[in-house]
Amino acid sequence: MHSMQAGYMDKAHKYTDKALLQIEKLKIIDSHPILAAFQLMLLEHIIMCRLVMGQKSAAIQEISQACQVCTQNPRLFSTHGSQLHTLLGLYAMSMNCMERAEVQFNTALRSTSSTELWQFISFNLAIVYLRTGKQQDLATILERIDPERTQIASHSLRAAGYYVRGLHAFFQARYNEAKRYLRETLKMTNLEDLNRLTACSLVLLGHIFLSVGNTTESMNMVSPAMQLASKIPDLHVQLWASALLRDLYQMLRDPIREAESYQMHNDFSQQLLEDHYQSSQQPEHNLLQVNTYLHNILFI
Repeated sequence: MHSMQAGYMDKAHKYTDKALLQIEKLKIIDSHPILAAFQLMLLEHIIMCRLVMGQKSAAIQEISQACQVCTQNPRLFSTHGSQLHTLLGLYAMSMNCMERAEVQFNTALRSTSSTELWQFISFNLAIVYLRTGKQQDLATILERIDPERTQIASHSLRAAGYYVRGLHAFFQARYNEAKRYLRETLKMTNLEDLNRLTACSLVLLGHIFLSVGNTTESMNMVSPAMQLASKIPDLHVQLWASALLRDLYQMLRDPIREAESYQMHNDFSQQLLEDHYQSSQQPEHNLLQVNTYLHNILFI
């Protein structure tokens, strides 16, 4: 779990696979409810790793597996139901199904009693509203999760709050304000080794500098963002960074590196498109169509 939070997805994936295998062995001897609880927690973390790594088809299968764990242990749904809806919302976002993501996140918000989970869901819902242009809904939720006015105990969530504000300012072409928020994010992520949020902030800063024609500063942000995203690995940040590098090398009249960046971007894009198609064809993808609490579907 620490590896995932720090942004080392490969390491988190390796350790989680070992732990899940051990749990399956223990369940053969004694199917104690605590084993199912651990299994569910590990599945929740590996699903988030999968989504970061661009492995949506594996993620939705594991979401379905998590639902089955709850079916076998109904009491778990009372403590993990909102997390399952959150994971479905994150999966829907990665599939660009924004309407479905909004439904899942709002269902999760209504069913959680955890302040930290409520804030995490709200940050992601804010990005959905940003991407779908729902300005009134966005303004309402941003007011509730403003890191400069709202008490956010978690260091990583507070950093995420500044990132969301920076992204919002970027969408509105308020570049100086966006840079201020993103620098706050970077201060916090560097203290806590939050590599994924660091990579996202750097690539967004690079995009901002490119938008104002400052190729030198843009390159100074995008290059380390790409290195960090490759280390994680975060396929979506790699896609974003490679597109910026392609444009930067074109502006700098460096055709060889421009061609290399173009090929990288094409490869990342192809990986994501193939996985997107594979995910959409799986029967588990239909979980996104659930418009009510999963509990009502799983336990009728």
